[in-house]
Amino acid sequence: MRLEHVIIRVDDLDTAIQDYRALGFAVVPGGVHGSGFTHNALIHFLDGSFLELIAFRRRLILIALAKLGLLDLLLKNTDNHVKYRFTSAIGFPEGFIDSALLTGNIAADIRQANERGLRTTKAVPFERQKPGGEMVRWNIMSPFADALPFVRDAYAPAQPVGADDTSHENGALGIARVHYVVRDLAAAKRDYEHLLGNEIALTAGEGKQRAEFELDGTTIALLPAAEDPELNAVLDEKRECPVEVTLRTGEKASIGQLPEEQSHRARIILARG
Repeated sequence: MRLEHVIIRVDDLDTAIQDYRALGFAVVPGGVHGSGFTHNALIHFLDGSFLELIAFRRRLILIALAKLGLLDLLLKNTDNHVKYRFTSAIGFPEGFIDSALLTGNIAADIRQANERGLRTTKAVPFERQKPGGEMVRWNIMSPFADALPFVRDAYAPAQPVGADDTSHENGALGIARVHYVVRDLAAAKRDYEHLLGNEIALTAGEGKQRAEFELDGTTIALLPAAEDPELNAVLDEKRECPVEVTLRTGEKASIGQLPEEQSHRARIILARG
């Protein structure tokens, strides 16, 4: 498995597309998901990773269902848990909300993760209708531990990405590093080990403990919220989720953090390497 994409919730998709293009990204409209409640746009990178901009449609219906507690009742901790992860974000501010790993054998990964003690959904089918009308389908498995990414298999039919779609004026080449906020570092570390089948070491930086590991060229860092007001604020507003993404760039590209008023509260850093 590898870290494939990170999801950014935006209030208005067209506005977000314009803003990210102004930041130097090539942005491709993705289409409408099968539920009809969300639509997206994609920022593809040369290394195969991407950022997903996602916005809600039929917002009033989702808000009403959330207020009545029906999203929790019907979706949470069921095989539709990943739909709960998406729809519950209707109440979140803009910014990162989730991420996904890509697998070549989702059935085997589910079986092995369950055998190691991780509770997950089964593989649930998803689909999206592209702007030109083509239907794209794939399967998703969601751990019930929301500190973990969900896992998906390959698109059917395959979706080749053209050179123009991975050529960004700002020089971004791929996702180098993702920081996640977690409530319980020991529990998150254990759950990742059950998902991946690898032991994860704890490290200490600036006097604070964290878990950090490599996943097929991407560094994953798990940051405990304890005693960190900024990270605790993320948990108050959202849930355990990505809080920072570093994109690797070419040697001649400009580096630094992108302005959050244009990135829709997503902390994105361009760095060489």
